[in-house]
Amino acid sequence: MGKDTERISIRLVVGLTAVFLLCLWAFVAYWSLRSRDLEIDSTRVTLVRLSTAAEEQVRRMFKLVEVFLDTSDLWLANHPQADPLTDPQFSALVQGFYRASGNAIQLRLVKRDGALYRIPAEGPKPNARVGDRDYFLAQGDAGRRGFYIGTPVQSRENGHWLIPISVPLQRSSHDVTVLLASIRVDYFAGVFEQERIRPNGAITLLRRDGTLLARAPHLPQLLGKSAAQTDVFADFLPRAPRGVEFSSSSATDGVSKLTSYAAMDDFPLVVVVAAATDDILARWELDATVITLVGLILTVFALAASGRLIWLLRDQERARCELFRMASTDDLTGCLNRRHFMASLTREFSRSQRHGDDLSLMVLDLDFFKRINDGYGHAVGDKALGAFVAAAQSCLRQSDQFARLGGEEFGILLPVTTVEQAQPVAERLRQKVAEIRIPTPQGVVQFTVSIGIAAYSSDLASAEELLLQADRALYAAKGAGRNRVVAAPPAGLPADTVVTPG
Repeated sequence: MGKDTERISIRLVVGLTAVFLLCLWAFVAYWSLRSRDLEIDSTRVTLVRLSTAAEEQVRRMFKLVEVFLDTSDLWLANHPQADPLTDPQFSALVQGFYRASGNAIQLRLVKRDGALYRIPAEGPKPNARVGDRDYFLAQGDAGRRGFYIGTPVQSRENGHWLIPISVPLQRSSHDVTVLLASIRVDYFAGVFEQERIRPNGAITLLRRDGTLLARAPHLPQLLGKSAAQTDVFADFLPRAPRGVEFSSSSATDGVSKLTSYAAMDDFPLVVVVAAATDDILARWELDATVITLVGLILTVFALAASGRLIWLLRDQERARCELFRMASTDDLTGCLNRRHFMASLTREFSRSQRHGDDLSLMVLDLDFFKRINDGYGHAVGDKALGAFVAAAQSCLRQSDQFARLGGEEFGILLPVTTVEQAQPVAERLRQKVAEIRIPTPQGVVQFTVSIGIAAYSSDLASAEELLLQADRALYAAKGAGRNRVVAAPPAGLPADTVVTPG
Protein backbone atom coordinates (compact mmCIF):
# COMPACT_ATOMS: atom_id res chain seq x y z
CA MET A 1 0.00 0.00 0.00
CA GLY A 2 2.90 2.32 0.89
CA LYS A 3 4.75 1.55 -2.34
CA ASP A 4 1.64 2.32 -4.35
CA THR A 5 1.24 5.62 -2.52
CA GLU A 6 4.90 6.41 -3.13
CA ARG A 7 4.59 5.65 -6.83
CA ILE A 8 1.44 7.79 -7.10
CA SER A 9 3.16 10.67 -5.26
CA ILE A 10 6.26 10.45 -7.45
CA ARG A 11 4.15 10.34 -10.60
CA LEU A 12 2.24 13.38 -9.35
CA VAL A 13 5.48 15.28 -8.73
CA VAL A 14 6.87 14.29 -12.14
CA GLY A 15 3.56 15.16 -13.81
CA LEU A 16 3.31 18.57 -12.16
CA THR A 17 6.95 19.29 -12.98
CA ALA A 18 6.38 18.28 -16.60
CA VAL A 19 3.26 20.48 -16.82
CA PHE A 20 5.16 23.41 -15.28
CA LEU A 21 8.08 23.00 -17.69
CA LEU A 22 5.71 22.57 -20.63
CA CYS A 23 3.86 25.77 -19.70
CA LEU A 24 7.16 27.58 -19.06
CA TRP A 25 8.69 26.71 -22.41
CA ALA A 26 5.41 27.21 -24.24
CA PHE A 27 5.39 30.74 -22.81
CA VAL A 28 9.05 31.26 -23.77
CA ALA A 29 8.34 30.04 -27.31
CA TYR A 30 5.16 32.13 -27.63
CA TRP A 31 6.86 35.23 -26.23
CA SER A 32 9.87 34.75 -28.50
CA LEU A 33 7.81 34.30 -31.66
CA ARG A 34 5.36 37.06 -30.73
CA SER A 35 8.05 39.60 -29.80
CA ARG A 36 10.00 38.71 -32.94
CA ASP A 37 6.91 39.36 -35.06
CA LEU A 38 6.27 42.65 -33.24
CA GLU A 39 9.87 43.74 -33.80
CA ILE A 40 9.60 42.95 -37.49
CA ASP A 41 6.20 44.67 -37.78
CA SER A 42 7.59 47.77 -36.07
CA THR A 43 10.52 47.81 -38.48
CA ARG A 44 8.13 47.41 -41.42
CA VAL A 45 6.29 50.56 -40.36
CA THR A 46 9.58 52.43 -39.95
CA LEU A 47 10.84 51.29 -43.36
CA VAL A 48 7.63 52.36 -45.08
CA ARG A 49 7.90 55.78 -43.43
CA LEU A 50 11.55 56.14 -44.45
CA SER A 51 10.78 54.92 -47.95
CA THR A 52 8.02 57.49 -48.34
CA ALA A 53 10.28 60.27 -47.05
CA ALA A 54 13.14 59.25 -49.34
CA GLU A 55 10.78 58.99 -52.30
CA GLU A 56 9.53 62.52 -51.67
CA GLN A 57 13.08 63.88 -51.40
CA VAL A 58 14.04 62.21 -54.66
CA ARG A 59 10.88 63.41 -56.38
CA ARG A 60 11.45 66.97 -55.20
CA MET A 61 14.98 67.00 -56.57
CA PHE A 62 14.05 65.46 -59.93
CA LYS A 63 11.05 67.77 -60.24
CA LEU A 64 13.45 70.66 -59.67
CA VAL A 65 15.70 69.28 -62.41
CA GLU A 66 12.70 68.96 -64.68
CA VAL A 67 11.70 72.56 -64.02
CA PHE A 68 15.26 73.81 -64.60
CA LEU A 69 15.55 71.93 -67.89
CA ASP A 70 12.11 72.95 -69.14
CA THR A 71 12.71 76.59 -68.18
CA SER A 72 16.11 76.63 -69.87
CA ASP A 73 14.74 74.99 -73.02
CA LEU A 74 11.88 77.49 -73.12
CA TRP A 75 14.25 80.47 -72.66
CA LEU A 76 16.48 79.28 -75.50
CA ALA A 77 13.44 78.70 -77.73
CA ASN A 78 12.28 82.26 -77.03
CA HIS A 79 15.75 83.74 -77.66
CA PRO A 80 16.94 82.07 -80.83
CA GLN A 81 19.57 84.72 -81.55
CA ALA A 82 21.19 84.48 -78.12
CA ASP A 83 24.37 82.41 -77.78
CA PRO A 84 23.68 80.19 -74.77
CA LEU A 85 27.39 79.77 -74.12
CA THR A 86 27.96 83.48 -73.54
CA ASP A 87 24.60 85.21 -73.08
CA PRO A 88 24.66 86.95 -69.66
CA GLN A 89 20.91 86.62 -69.13
CA PHE A 90 21.00 82.88 -69.73
CA SER A 91 24.07 82.60 -67.50
CA ALA A 92 22.25 84.45 -64.74
CA LEU A 93 19.28 82.13 -65.14
CA VAL A 94 21.51 79.05 -64.80
CA GLN A 95 23.36 80.47 -61.81
CA GLY A 96 20.03 81.15 -60.17
CA PHE A 97 19.09 77.50 -60.66
CA TYR A 98 22.40 76.41 -59.15
CA ARG A 99 21.88 78.52 -56.04
CA ALA A 100 18.21 77.46 -55.71
CA SER A 101 19.23 73.80 -55.57
CA GLY A 102 21.73 74.40 -52.83
CA ASN A 103 24.57 73.92 -55.31
CA ALA A 104 23.44 70.33 -55.87
CA ILE A 105 22.28 70.71 -59.50
CA GLN A 106 24.57 71.84 -62.29
CA LEU A 107 23.48 72.69 -65.83
CA ARG A 108 25.68 72.12 -68.86
CA LEU A 109 25.29 72.46 -72.62
CA VAL A 110 26.29 69.76 -75.08
CA LYS A 111 26.94 70.49 -78.73
CA ARG A 112 26.09 68.18 -81.57
CA ASP A 113 29.62 66.77 -81.61
CA GLY A 114 29.52 65.86 -77.87
CA ALA A 115 31.47 68.86 -76.65
CA LEU A 116 30.46 69.78 -73.07
CA TYR A 117 30.43 73.41 -71.95
CA ARG A 118 29.86 75.16 -68.67
CA ILE A 119 27.62 78.21 -68.52
CA PRO A 120 29.02 80.71 -69.23
CA ALA A 121 31.66 79.07 -71.36
CA GLU A 122 35.18 79.67 -70.13
CA GLY A 123 36.60 79.73 -73.65
CA PRO A 124 36.25 78.33 -77.11
CA LYS A 125 37.44 74.88 -76.07
CA PRO A 126 34.95 72.47 -74.45
CA ASN A 127 35.43 71.38 -70.88
CA ALA A 128 35.08 67.74 -71.88
CA ARG A 129 33.95 65.40 -74.63
CA VAL A 130 30.86 63.35 -73.69
CA GLY A 131 29.93 61.85 -77.01
CA ASP A 132 30.36 58.37 -75.50
CA ARG A 133 28.07 58.95 -72.53
CA ASP A 134 24.71 57.18 -72.49
CA TYR A 135 22.82 60.35 -71.64
CA PHE A 136 24.12 62.00 -74.83
CA LEU A 137 23.65 58.94 -77.03
CA ALA A 138 20.07 58.55 -75.75
CA GLN A 139 19.06 61.87 -77.33
CA GLY A 140 20.03 60.55 -80.74
CA ASP A 141 17.94 57.40 -80.28
CA ALA A 142 14.25 57.81 -81.09
CA GLY A 143 13.36 55.11 -78.59
CA ARG A 144 15.08 56.85 -75.67
CA ARG A 145 14.95 60.50 -76.67
CA GLY A 146 13.47 62.84 -74.05
CA PHE A 147 13.94 63.18 -70.31
CA TYR A 148 16.72 60.65 -69.79
CA ILE A 149 18.41 59.67 -66.52
CA GLY A 150 21.88 58.45 -67.31
CA THR A 151 24.29 56.11 -65.56
CA PRO A 152 26.25 57.87 -62.77
CA VAL A 153 29.50 59.32 -64.04
CA GLN A 154 32.59 60.71 -62.43
CA SER A 155 33.05 64.24 -63.61
CA ARG A 156 36.02 64.75 -65.91
CA GLU A 157 36.17 68.29 -64.61
CA ASN A 158 36.35 67.83 -60.81
CA GLY A 159 36.08 64.10 -60.05
CA HIS A 160 32.65 64.35 -58.39
CA TRP A 161 30.16 61.55 -58.98
CA LEU A 162 27.08 62.87 -60.77
CA ILE A 163 23.66 61.61 -61.84
CA PRO A 164 23.19 63.04 -65.35
CA ILE A 165 19.74 63.96 -66.71
CA SER A 166 19.55 65.06 -70.30
CA VAL A 167 16.84 66.47 -72.57
CA PRO A 168 17.02 67.51 -76.24
CA LEU A 169 16.52 71.15 -77.10
CA GLN A 170 13.33 71.96 -78.93
CA ARG A 171 15.41 74.06 -81.31
CA SER A 172 19.15 73.78 -81.69
CA SER A 173 20.84 77.00 -80.67
CA HIS A 174 24.36 77.72 -81.98
CA ASP A 175 24.92 73.98 -82.52
CA VAL A 176 23.86 73.18 -78.89
CA THR A 177 21.49 70.21 -79.06
CA VAL A 178 21.33 68.78 -75.54
CA LEU A 179 20.71 70.28 -72.12
CA LEU A 180 22.38 68.38 -69.28
CA ALA A 181 21.51 68.66 -65.59
CA SER A 182 23.70 66.79 -63.13
CA ILE A 183 22.77 66.04 -59.51
CA ARG A 184 25.70 65.40 -57.21
CA VAL A 185 25.50 61.85 -55.89
CA ASP A 186 26.80 62.96 -52.53
CA TYR A 187 23.64 65.07 -52.13
CA PHE A 188 21.47 61.94 -52.02
CA ALA A 189 24.12 60.02 -50.09
CA GLY A 190 24.13 62.73 -47.41
CA VAL A 191 20.33 62.92 -47.17
CA PHE A 192 19.98 59.13 -47.09
CA GLU A 193 22.78 58.72 -44.56
CA GLN A 194 20.85 60.76 -42.00
CA GLU A 195 17.78 58.55 -42.36
CA ARG A 196 19.05 54.98 -42.77
CA ILE A 197 18.75 52.40 -39.99
CA ARG A 198 22.16 51.76 -38.50
CA PRO A 199 24.52 50.03 -38.47
CA ASN A 200 23.87 47.93 -41.58
CA GLY A 201 20.74 49.50 -43.08
CA ALA A 202 20.84 51.15 -46.47
CA ILE A 203 18.83 53.55 -48.64
CA THR A 204 19.36 53.14 -52.36
CA LEU A 205 18.15 55.03 -55.42
CA LEU A 206 18.04 52.97 -58.61
CA ARG A 207 16.95 53.44 -62.15
CA ARG A 208 13.98 51.33 -63.20
CA ASP A 209 16.28 48.99 -65.14
CA GLY A 210 18.21 48.26 -61.93
CA THR A 211 21.13 50.66 -62.40
CA LEU A 212 22.34 51.95 -59.03
CA LEU A 213 22.34 55.77 -58.94
CA ALA A 214 23.01 56.66 -55.30
CA ARG A 215 23.31 54.91 -51.98
CA ALA A 216 23.92 55.40 -48.31
CA PRO A 217 26.33 54.23 -47.06
CA HIS A 218 28.14 55.75 -50.03
CA LEU A 219 30.19 53.19 -51.96
CA PRO A 220 31.51 54.75 -55.20
CA GLN A 221 32.51 51.38 -56.62
CA LEU A 222 28.85 50.34 -56.70
CA LEU A 223 27.58 53.33 -58.67
CA GLY A 224 26.32 52.35 -62.10
CA LYS A 225 26.25 48.64 -61.21
CA SER A 226 23.14 46.61 -62.06
CA ALA A 227 20.81 45.21 -59.41
CA ALA A 228 18.46 43.68 -61.98
CA GLN A 229 19.06 40.16 -60.64
CA THR A 230 18.25 40.97 -57.02
CA ASP A 231 15.00 39.99 -55.30
CA VAL A 232 13.60 43.52 -55.62
CA PHE A 233 13.81 43.63 -59.42
CA ALA A 234 13.52 39.92 -60.23
CA ASP A 235 10.71 39.04 -57.83
CA PHE A 236 9.12 41.89 -55.88
CA LEU A 237 8.56 44.60 -58.51
CA PRO A 238 6.94 42.25 -61.07
CA ARG A 239 4.32 41.42 -58.42
CA ALA A 240 3.68 44.89 -56.97
CA PRO A 241 5.10 48.40 -57.55
CA ARG A 242 5.71 48.87 -53.83
CA GLY A 243 5.81 46.79 -50.67
CA VAL A 244 7.92 45.41 -47.84
CA GLU A 245 9.58 42.02 -48.22
CA PHE A 246 12.47 39.98 -46.85
CA SER A 247 15.30 39.76 -49.36
CA SER A 248 17.66 36.83 -49.04
CA SER A 249 20.63 38.81 -50.30
CA SER A 250 21.67 42.24 -51.43
CA ALA A 251 23.53 43.15 -54.59
CA THR A 252 25.65 45.59 -52.62
CA ASP A 253 26.75 43.73 -49.50
CA GLY A 254 25.20 40.22 -49.62
CA VAL A 255 23.41 40.79 -46.30
CA SER A 256 19.88 39.47 -45.70
CA LYS A 257 17.53 42.41 -45.18
CA LEU A 258 13.96 43.51 -44.71
CA THR A 259 13.36 45.76 -47.69
CA SER A 260 10.80 48.48 -48.41
CA TYR A 261 10.73 49.30 -52.11
CA ALA A 262 8.75 51.82 -54.15
CA ALA A 263 8.67 52.32 -57.91
CA MET A 264 7.95 55.99 -58.57
CA ASP A 265 5.02 56.76 -60.88
CA ASP A 266 6.39 59.98 -62.40
CA PHE A 267 10.05 59.04 -62.88
CA PRO A 268 11.73 55.80 -63.93
CA LEU A 269 13.20 55.44 -60.47
CA VAL A 270 13.00 52.96 -57.61
CA VAL A 271 13.70 53.82 -53.97
CA VAL A 272 14.79 50.95 -51.75
CA VAL A 273 15.09 51.28 -47.97
CA ALA A 274 16.50 48.23 -46.21
CA ALA A 275 17.33 47.17 -42.67
CA ALA A 276 19.65 44.23 -42.02
CA THR A 277 17.82 41.29 -40.47
CA ASP A 278 20.54 40.99 -37.83
CA ASP A 279 20.08 44.65 -36.86
CA ILE A 280 16.30 44.30 -36.66
CA LEU A 281 16.52 41.26 -34.42
CA ALA A 282 19.55 42.33 -32.35
CA ARG A 283 17.48 43.64 -29.43
CA TRP A 284 15.03 40.75 -29.75
CA GLU A 285 17.90 38.26 -29.70
CA LEU A 286 19.24 39.87 -26.53
CA ASP A 287 15.82 39.75 -24.86
CA ALA A 288 15.26 36.20 -26.11
CA THR A 289 18.63 35.16 -24.72
CA VAL A 290 17.76 36.66 -21.32
CA ILE A 291 14.34 35.04 -21.14
CA THR A 292 15.80 31.72 -22.35
CA LEU A 293 18.42 31.89 -19.60
CA VAL A 294 15.68 32.65 -17.09
CA GLY A 295 13.74 29.68 -18.48
CA LEU A 296 16.82 27.46 -18.13
CA ILE A 297 17.37 28.64 -14.55
CA LEU A 298 13.72 27.95 -13.71
CA THR A 299 13.99 24.56 -15.44
CA VAL A 300 17.07 23.63 -13.42
CA PHE A 301 15.38 24.86 -10.25
CA ALA A 302 12.19 22.92 -11.05
CA LEU A 303 14.12 19.75 -11.84
CA ALA A 304 16.23 20.15 -8.72
CA ALA A 305 13.14 20.79 -6.58
CA SER A 306 11.38 17.85 -8.20
CA GLY A 307 14.38 15.61 -7.66
CA ARG A 308 14.66 16.73 -4.04
CA LEU A 309 10.95 16.14 -3.46
CA ILE A 310 11.15 12.67 -5.04
CA TRP A 311 14.17 11.90 -2.86
CA LEU A 312 12.25 13.06 0.20
CA LEU A 313 9.25 10.93 -0.78
CA ARG A 314 11.46 7.89 -1.26
CA ASP A 315 13.31 8.61 1.95
CA GLN A 316 9.98 8.96 3.72
CA GLU A 317 8.87 5.65 2.22
CA ARG A 318 12.13 4.02 3.28
CA ALA A 319 11.64 5.37 6.77
CA ARG A 320 8.02 4.18 6.77
CA CYS A 321 9.09 0.76 5.53
CA GLU A 322 11.78 0.60 8.20
CA LEU A 323 9.28 1.56 10.87
CA PHE A 324 6.88 -1.01 9.48
CA ARG A 325 9.62 -3.61 9.44
CA MET A 326 10.60 -2.76 12.99
CA ALA A 327 6.97 -2.89 14.08
CA SER A 328 6.16 -6.09 12.22
CA THR A 329 9.29 -8.22 12.42
CA ASP A 330 11.16 -10.07 15.11
CA ASP A 331 14.54 -8.47 15.80
CA LEU A 332 16.38 -11.74 16.36
CA THR A 333 15.11 -13.90 13.50
CA GLY A 334 13.94 -11.29 10.97
CA CYS A 335 10.59 -13.02 10.44
CA LEU A 336 7.21 -11.50 11.31
CA ASN A 337 6.34 -10.85 14.94
CA ARG A 338 3.25 -12.12 16.72
CA ARG A 339 1.25 -8.89 16.50
CA HIS A 340 1.63 -8.61 12.73
CA PHE A 341 1.04 -12.31 12.25
CA MET A 342 -2.20 -12.18 14.19
CA ALA A 343 -3.38 -9.21 12.10
CA SER A 344 -2.64 -11.19 8.93
CA LEU A 345 -4.37 -14.27 10.35
CA THR A 346 -7.50 -12.23 11.12
CA ARG A 347 -7.48 -10.68 7.63
CA GLU A 348 -7.03 -14.01 5.85
CA PHE A 349 -9.65 -15.65 8.05
CA SER A 350 -12.15 -12.90 7.13
CA ARG A 351 -11.35 -13.37 3.42
CA SER A 352 -11.99 -17.09 3.73
CA GLN A 353 -15.30 -16.35 5.44
CA ARG A 354 -16.33 -13.99 2.59
CA HIS A 355 -15.12 -16.00 -0.36
CA GLY A 356 -14.85 -19.54 0.97
CA ASP A 357 -11.11 -19.71 0.20
CA ASP A 358 -9.00 -22.45 1.76
CA LEU A 359 -6.65 -21.47 4.56
CA SER A 360 -4.20 -23.52 6.60
CA LEU A 361 -2.28 -22.59 9.73
CA MET A 362 0.82 -24.26 11.18
CA VAL A 363 2.08 -23.76 14.70
CA LEU A 364 5.66 -24.98 15.25
CA ASP A 365 7.72 -25.50 18.40
CA LEU A 366 11.43 -26.42 18.59
CA ASP A 367 11.78 -29.57 20.69
CA PHE A 368 13.76 -29.20 23.92
CA PHE A 369 15.13 -25.82 22.82
CA LYS A 370 15.72 -24.78 26.43
CA ARG A 371 18.38 -27.47 26.67
CA ILE A 372 20.33 -25.79 23.84
CA ASN A 373 20.26 -22.41 25.57
CA ASP A 374 21.16 -23.91 28.96
CA GLY A 375 23.77 -26.36 27.64
CA TYR A 376 25.47 -24.39 24.89
CA GLY A 377 24.60 -20.80 25.66
CA HIS A 378 22.21 -18.27 24.21
CA ALA A 379 24.58 -17.47 21.33
CA VAL A 380 24.30 -21.03 20.06
CA GLY A 381 20.57 -20.88 20.73
CA ASP A 382 20.33 -17.79 18.54
CA LYS A 383 22.26 -19.61 15.79
CA ALA A 384 19.83 -22.50 16.07
CA LEU A 385 16.88 -20.12 15.68
CA GLY A 386 18.51 -18.55 12.62
CA ALA A 387 19.17 -21.94 11.03
CA PHE A 388 15.60 -23.00 11.73
CA VAL A 389 14.17 -19.83 10.14
CA ALA A 390 16.34 -20.31 7.03
CA ALA A 391 15.22 -23.94 6.71
CA ALA A 392 11.55 -22.96 7.14
CA GLN A 393 11.68 -20.13 4.63
CA SER A 394 13.24 -22.40 2.01
CA CYS A 395 10.10 -24.56 2.14
CA LEU A 396 7.56 -21.77 1.86
CA ARG A 397 5.98 -19.77 -0.96
CA GLN A 398 6.20 -16.02 -1.29
CA SER A 399 2.54 -15.70 -0.33
CA ASP A 400 3.02 -17.69 2.89
CA GLN A 401 3.61 -15.76 6.12
CA PHE A 402 6.14 -16.95 8.69
CA ALA A 403 6.26 -15.46 12.20
CA ARG A 404 7.86 -15.94 15.59
CA LEU A 405 5.03 -16.17 18.10
CA GLY A 406 7.29 -16.21 21.13
CA GLY A 407 10.40 -17.99 22.42
CA GLU A 408 10.88 -21.07 20.26
CA GLU A 409 7.29 -21.10 18.99
CA PHE A 410 6.54 -20.08 15.38
CA GLY A 411 3.53 -19.82 13.10
CA ILE A 412 3.07 -20.26 9.36
CA LEU A 413 0.01 -18.97 7.50
CA LEU A 414 -0.70 -20.63 4.14
CA PRO A 415 -3.45 -18.81 2.15
CA VAL A 416 -5.52 -20.78 -0.40
CA THR A 417 -4.11 -24.04 0.94
CA THR A 418 -5.97 -27.11 2.21
CA VAL A 419 -4.74 -29.20 5.11
CA GLU A 420 -3.87 -31.98 2.67
CA GLN A 421 -1.65 -29.53 0.73
CA ALA A 422 -0.11 -28.16 3.92
CA GLN A 423 0.95 -31.54 5.31
CA PRO A 424 3.69 -32.29 2.71
CA VAL A 425 5.07 -28.79 3.27
CA ALA A 426 5.15 -29.36 7.02
CA GLU A 427 6.82 -32.72 6.53
CA ARG A 428 9.54 -31.25 4.29
CA LEU A 429 10.14 -28.55 6.84
CA ARG A 430 10.36 -31.12 9.68
CA GLN A 431 12.92 -33.14 7.74
CA LYS A 432 15.05 -30.07 6.91
CA VAL A 433 15.14 -29.08 10.56
CA ALA A 434 16.19 -32.55 11.56
CA GLU A 435 19.14 -32.24 9.14
CA ILE A 436 20.45 -29.01 10.71
CA ARG A 437 23.95 -29.33 12.23
CA ILE A 438 25.52 -26.51 14.26
CA PRO A 439 29.16 -27.18 15.25
CA THR A 440 30.21 -25.84 18.67
CA PRO A 441 33.25 -26.36 20.93
CA GLN A 442 31.07 -28.64 23.03
CA GLY A 443 30.00 -30.69 20.00
CA VAL A 444 27.48 -30.62 17.18
CA VAL A 445 24.06 -29.27 18.04
CA GLN A 446 20.98 -30.93 16.52
CA PHE A 447 17.32 -30.35 17.21
CA THR A 448 13.87 -31.19 15.88
CA VAL A 449 10.52 -29.48 15.51
CA SER A 450 6.94 -30.43 16.28
CA ILE A 451 4.20 -29.05 14.02
CA GLY A 452 0.47 -28.71 14.42
CA ILE A 453 -1.78 -27.92 11.45
CA ALA A 454 -5.32 -26.61 11.37
CA ALA A 455 -7.47 -25.59 8.38
CA TYR A 456 -10.24 -23.06 7.99
CA SER A 457 -13.78 -24.32 8.39
CA SER A 458 -17.06 -22.47 8.24
CA ASP A 459 -17.80 -23.90 11.67
CA LEU A 460 -15.02 -21.77 13.14
CA ALA A 461 -16.21 -18.44 14.49
CA SER A 462 -12.90 -16.57 14.56
CA ALA A 463 -9.20 -16.60 13.77
CA GLU A 464 -8.50 -17.26 17.45
CA GLU A 465 -10.45 -20.56 17.22
CA LEU A 466 -8.34 -21.56 14.19
CA LEU A 467 -5.17 -20.78 16.16
CA LEU A 468 -6.52 -22.76 19.12
CA GLN A 469 -7.07 -25.79 16.89
CA ALA A 470 -3.50 -25.54 15.55
CA ASP A 471 -2.20 -25.26 19.14
CA ARG A 472 -4.12 -28.40 20.11
CA ALA A 473 -2.62 -30.23 17.14
CA LEU A 474 0.85 -29.04 18.24
CA TYR A 475 0.23 -30.30 21.78
CA ALA A 476 -0.87 -33.61 20.29
CA ALA A 477 2.39 -33.78 18.31
CA LYS A 478 4.43 -33.12 21.44
CA GLY A 479 2.35 -35.65 23.41
CA ALA A 480 2.95 -38.25 20.72
CA GLY A 481 6.72 -38.00 21.12
CA ARG A 482 7.70 -34.75 19.33
CA ASN A 483 9.48 -34.42 15.97
CA ARG A 484 6.29 -35.01 14.07
CA VAL A 485 3.41 -33.31 12.22
CA VAL A 486 -0.16 -33.48 13.51
CA ALA A 487 -3.18 -32.15 11.62
CA ALA A 488 -6.22 -31.17 13.65
CA PRO A 489 -9.53 -32.76 12.51
CA PRO A 490 -12.17 -30.50 10.98
CA ALA A 491 -14.28 -28.61 13.50
CA GLY A 492 -17.20 -30.63 14.85
CA LEU A 493 -15.56 -34.05 14.30
CA PRO A 494 -14.17 -36.29 17.02
CA ALA A 495 -10.83 -35.10 18.28
CA ASP A 496 -8.81 -37.72 16.41
CA THR A 497 -5.50 -36.52 15.01
CA VAL A 498 -3.52 -37.27 11.95
CA VAL A 499 0.01 -37.94 13.09
CA THR A 500 3.11 -38.04 10.99
CA PRO A 501 5.77 -39.69 13.12
CA GLY A 502 9.33 -38.49 13.10
